[in-house]
This record gives sequence, C-alpha cells and structure tokens, in this order.
Amino acid sequence: MNIAEKIRKIIAEILRVNEESIQEDTAIGDIPSWDSLNQLRILAAVESEFGIQFTPDVLMEMEDFSDIVRAVEERAGR
Repeated sequence: MNIAEKIRKIIAEILRVNEESIQEDTAIGDIPSWDSLNQLRILAAVESEFGIQFTPDVLMEMEDFSDIVRAVEERAGR
C-alpha cells in the first residue's frame, strides 16, 4: 500500500465514506462530514501512521487530499 492509498484509507475511515469517493482534489467541505474537527482528526491520524509531525504553517496549507499526500511524501523522504 503506497502513501496515497494509506491516506485515502485513513480519511475514509474517519469520515465514514467509501475510499472511492476521495479523489485527488477532494477537499475539506466537499464531503459533509469533512469539517474542521475531522480535518484535525485526519491530520493527527496521518501523523501517527507515518511517524511525522506537521508544523502549524503546513497544517494551515493542507486543504485537499493531494495537499496531504504531498506533505507526507516530503516528510517521509520520498
């Protein structure tokens, strides 16, 4: 399972949606359950899964699925 697949799975589990409903440009607010509180839950789960920590600046820049994937790839050394 690659980084994007792992992140898609995390988001789907937290939002309680099918993984197929999460596309590259799916953003906070596109799915009714993807609100600011669930955004924090998603990012905390991603940090835990990959053993990384995002700075506040990076957290504020992450608005969609591809932003999260890109931030993890940069920190995971890929």
